Amino acid sequence: MAPRVGRMTTKKTESATVSVAGSLTVSWAAANARRLARQGLAAPSDGGPAAVTGTMAGAHAQVLSAAELSVALRLDGGGTREAVRAALWTDGSLVKTFGPRGTVHLLPSADLPLWTGALSALPTGRNAMPAGVRMSEDETDQVVAAIADALADDDLTVDELTDEIVARTGPWAGDPVMDAFQTKWPRWRQMTHTAAHRGALCFGPNRGRKVTYTNPHRLLPGFTPQAGPEALAGLVVRYLHAYGPATPHHFAKWLTAPVN
Repeated sequence: MAPRVGRMTTKKTESATVSVAGSLTVSWAAANARRLARQGLAAPSDGGPAAVTGTMAGAHAQVLSAAELSVALRLDGGGTREAVRAALWTDGSLVKTFGPRGTVHLLPSADLPLWTGALSALPTGRNAMPAGVRMSEDETDQVVAAIADALADDDLTVDELTDEIVARTGPWAGDPVMDAFQTKWPRWRQMTHTAAHRGALCFGPNRGRKVTYTNPHRLLPGFTPQAGPEALAGLVVRYLHAYGPATPHHFAKWLTAPVN
């Protein structure tokens, strides 16, 4: 059964249709065709990697090669992974950062003010870290400020960034208390995605096999996150363009945000 989207609620219907705001009804096939077309899968896009990634509302990049392929296959004229890498590391039209759900994404650099404004405005919910590991709001603010300052003039590896954060905040930020991949990460790393959402951090080019981080202000002169309400409204529009028709519940689930 298809959902009926009217007054932004979901109901089962007898026919395989989707009703949008009570004024338009389309079949599941038409809805899926629209999504395929909007995401550049029905026909290649004549835009570049940044335009394609913007239309996708971000390309998931926990595995960067998968993101490169995801964007490249949507490019007109035989897009390649090299073209995506050039957009990311050469002309800077793409940025690698922590996007929705706190996971790594490729985003258009021009859209970073909107994304950071929207993601930093979302309710954070309850900190899932256990007592003795989790950070207070004040400690979080200290770490984010330390990250922004440490990355203001250079790209740093995780270990280098840890040293700089500890020097600015105190040894508590570097305590190895986070369980991660059969080892312990320093306390501050639980806020890596928060720093990215607040516009203090994004990925820099790898240094050999090591990941580096940088400050997006170095990549985008004049960069400032948008105001939260304006940014969230813009992100809703982008989400509906790529994935609609949809409900508020769908949008919240996509962002791992509270539904109410």
